[in-house]
Amino acid sequence: MSMRNRNRREFILGMGVVITNVAASPLLLADASRINSRIDADFPAAEGGPYSPMTSQAGTGESDSRKAAVRGKMRGLMVDAGRVPETMEYYKRVIDFCADWELNTLQFRLADDQGSAMRFSSVPDLVTHGNAFTPLQLKGVAQYARSHGVDLIPELESFGHTGYITRSPVYAHLLDRDPAGSSEFTGIIPVDPESLQLFEKLYREVAEIFPSIYLHGGCDEVNWGGSMLSRKALQSKTRAQIWAEYLNALNQISAGLGKQFIVWADIILHKEPAILGQLNKSIIVMDWNYEDNSSATFRKAFQKVSANGSRGIGAPGLSCYKWGARVGTEQLRNIDAYADAYLEVNDPNSLGVIMTNWIPSRYVQNSIWDGFAYAAVAFNEGTAIAQTSGFRRFVEKHYRADWNEMWDEVFQMIYDAAPYMKDRDRASWMGLTLPVPWSNDEQLASLLKDPSPRPNPFIRIRSLLVQLEPLVLKNFADFQAFELCVEYLDKMFWREAVVVEQAAKKSLDREGTDLLIRTIAERDQDLAAALTKDWDSGRFPDSAAKLEPVFDLQPKDQLLFQWKRATGYSASLASHPDRFYQLMQAARPA
Repeated sequence: MSMRNRNRREFILGMGVVITNVAASPLLLADASRINSRIDADFPAAEGGPYSPMTSQAGTGESDSRKAAVRGKMRGLMVDAGRVPETMEYYKRVIDFCADWELNTLQFRLADDQGSAMRFSSVPDLVTHGNAFTPLQLKGVAQYARSHGVDLIPELESFGHTGYITRSPVYAHLLDRDPAGSSEFTGIIPVDPESLQLFEKLYREVAEIFPSIYLHGGCDEVNWGGSMLSRKALQSKTRAQIWAEYLNALNQISAGLGKQFIVWADIILHKEPAILGQLNKSIIVMDWNYEDNSSATFRKAFQKVSANGSRGIGAPGLSCYKWGARVGTEQLRNIDAYADAYLEVNDPNSLGVIMTNWIPSRYVQNSIWDGFAYAAVAFNEGTAIAQTSGFRRFVEKHYRADWNEMWDEVFQMIYDAAPYMKDRDRASWMGLTLPVPWSNDEQLASLLKDPSPRPNPFIRIRSLLVQLEPLVLKNFADFQAFELCVEYLDKMFWREAVVVEQAAKKSLDREGTDLLIRTIAERDQDLAAALTKDWDSGRFPDSAAKLEPVFDLQPKDQLLFQWKRATGYSASLASHPDRFYQLMQAARPA
């Protein structure tokens, strides 16, 4: 019986994955139903061999015409250096991946509230990341991208997410925030002439480094209007007028440097749509929306952009605010919907699709190439092919491994089981919420108040990966990173389940609780060492995101840092097991 014909949630939750002892072995389900393995049977390989990224229905007129159409559009990825800078070697690897998978665009975020990833010479007093890049380094990676057929588009936040400017004491007077607006966001004063003077300098430096004809100015998630200058301006103009005038002024600076200006669409298209009609028609509108997975919804939004005489780019998301180490199946559907809306439309105002991917410290660096590959297949060959053979293409091309039913089960389960951010309306498809590993007395006590069973599907996934490891002939380190990510998820759920189960016993055994906390501490330390080694191999060892809480990032956004916190806490309890016993005892019902 195929899993596609079963309720997969019942299948996974029925695996009996609540740990019943400290030294639990991986569950091996001999009778587990297998997913349909007839991937690619209807999609013979195109010229270029079995590892060619363009292997869909070669020879059909429909396929050939689609390929020709999408080749003229942006198909790309995004890297978030503004939040967490990664090494130039990694960015070059992403560029290599883009070239290998026929993606022609990479959006490079230069700054955010956390700091600037570029060392500006014209404005030296910005909040700058410790591992920020020199202009020469960035010019080198831009040239590397161009030599590989990839357009590196710089993004510099210019309205919201401008903490890299306003958190500096030199420019703190430019901070704008409406007390009635979202406390999450701020802005820069749009009506202060100094703001435009500042961006004229910054844009000029960026334009000299990046040869792309595009410059992305950001301008999403803005909270402004509370400053004295803004309040005064709002007495004679509407918010939409001020918005439009400010964006048009930024566009004028960009155009003067020979660049076409891109802005995010969340406010100008959705929240305050009166802005759109007042914008210069040359401004490109880039639409992100991670809550909806309807191509009809995204197509309708694009049609508003096109009817306005403007051009648009679709921006689906992989890693976004909803997720932690892995993203769920619904993000694949988000990618599909944007691909269908922007690449299947015969409208020259659709420039294409760029998949966003936010906050690198949320995930193990090289564990998410499968998501990039899925997007590449969806963009290049269509979403129907991505859904049926995207992960098979990834396994065969990236790992150079033979595809089988276990691979199919791994990718079904890892996306279906991805835990979802706790304070959102929905949990994951499986119903798992995203925990942060407990790292203090309050968090442990709160966990112990809920005695409900903790499903842990990641045990099954780990056992499958152990069996699949011998098949991997290429990019083995990436496979190990994928394994490490699943190990992290497994141990995070295990350490919750095992303490809840221990506390629920009829009588607490002091020797048992001592053994339990020592075992937790040892496993925490082992994983912390593995995660640290992985981070240091591909990211900066002295990165702030590794070592300390980063401004405006949530605990779930710093996977390694939070695990090291949890490791320190469990080590402390293991050194004082009487304290752990008391905490467990206090959690028991009276």
